[in-house]
Amino acid sequence: MSRPDDQGSSSESFAALFEAESKNKPRRAAGRGYSPGEVVEGTVVRVGKDAVFLDLDGKREGYIEITEVRDESSGEVTVAIGDIVRATVINAGDGDGAVRLGKSMPKGRGAEGLQAAKDAQLPVEGTVTGVNKGGLEVTVDNVRCFCPARAVDTRFVQDLNVWIGQKLKFLVTQVSGRDVVLSRRAFLEREADEARAKMGHKLVPGAVLEGVVTSTREFGAFIDLGGVEALLPASELSHDRSLRPADVVKPGETIRVQVLEVSQDDKRPGQQKITLSLKALAGDPWETTAKELTEGSIRDGRVVRVQPFGAFVQLAPGLDGLLHVSELTGEEGQTKLPQVGDMVSVRVIKVDLAQRRIALGPSDRQPRAVRAASTLVQGAVVKGKVSAVEKFGVFVQIEGGVGRGLIPAGELEKRGGDFSKQFPVGTEVQAKIVAIDAAGKIRLSLSAAKADEERATFEDYRAKENERARGGIGSLGAKLQQALKKK
Repeated sequence: MSRPDDQGSSSESFAALFEAESKNKPRRAAGRGYSPGEVVEGTVVRVGKDAVFLDLDGKREGYIEITEVRDESSGEVTVAIGDIVRATVINAGDGDGAVRLGKSMPKGRGAEGLQAAKDAQLPVEGTVTGVNKGGLEVTVDNVRCFCPARAVDTRFVQDLNVWIGQKLKFLVTQVSGRDVVLSRRAFLEREADEARAKMGHKLVPGAVLEGVVTSTREFGAFIDLGGVEALLPASELSHDRSLRPADVVKPGETIRVQVLEVSQDDKRPGQQKITLSLKALAGDPWETTAKELTEGSIRDGRVVRVQPFGAFVQLAPGLDGLLHVSELTGEEGQTKLPQVGDMVSVRVIKVDLAQRRIALGPSDRQPRAVRAASTLVQGAVVKGKVSAVEKFGVFVQIEGGVGRGLIPAGELEKRGGDFSKQFPVGTEVQAKIVAIDAAGKIRLSLSAAKADEERATFEDYRAKENERARGGIGSLGAKLQQALKKK
């Protein structure tokens, strides 16, 4: 009998094992025929030392090597009696004999095994050894193979060198003499189809799912929903449209998202395109923050768009108001429009919740109400109030209407707990400006401000101690002089 760690396990030994297991069982009527490469599902009826036995159709049983269902890291068998296992027919046997199943082609069979893998449409594992003009050079079971660049991934890959040295799974698409052609894309698409079938009713608009961020681009982030890839567009990351995907999510991070749309992918016939949203779970600012705005109140905001008729000012993420050009006309009839990134102090003139419009005016009715973010300098310690709480950090409106900065989540996580509970909107904070980028975005730090305060306190204490020490020496000198005069 073969052992689980014998890579060259033969189909004959497992067939013999199957026959031995079946000797004492009542003979069943012949089941239907199976073909190599056919994907079947069976119910686990016995977990043996070297194989797992499946009931395929009530008449025939199949077996799969125990190594196929063993977790690579823990070594534990991942199936139990009663579980449904999906696998591919490797060898159909005779009408009532053993049906050998597998999830990948066993190693140690060389070129013959690659041909069998192609016939059965079983995946093979190979190591990328190099890159040439057309694609990847891959070694599978000591056989040199080739994977065309177009078949490396489901998306275009700019630099194929990133795959060198990696172990990947492929489907064999062509075996012609010594020429073996592989496709990783075909394997990934098949895996995605199977994962999508398992998710079933979960992939519908409105569903809230967990996924892992696989990569970020300027246009959005790709999310793995358990074998199914979906796109989280940049416009659906946050209500703050000025943020880039890399500012909000990081590769490897697990996030909760809402399914916006499931449609057919025009670029990949037969494939689905899944669109997600993160901001949909953050709530509508027009239902929360906008209702708190009162006409006549003074607010600080950042200019996010400029048009000939005025400037749009962001009062909170997803909440913009219009500072009309007529509101910026000075006493001499001159109009001065602010620039994108400028911080302005504005007065709320009118809030129209039904039309989702906010009319603004400068807080002092003069063009000089526009205050450039450049008046702030890196290293300055400022005070302000929390204006918004996001998953990636806390926004602070700096005192005096001169700017709005972000305290990143990375610093706040050191404190633990929920940001919204620690820093509810309106909380007064003192922070240090640690960076101002070219677009005028300000990054703040609470710990840096605290460190500066502690340093200042220590320096003040040391100065007083030095002064006290100098004063003591001076008093002693004066007493000595008085004593000498008396003599």
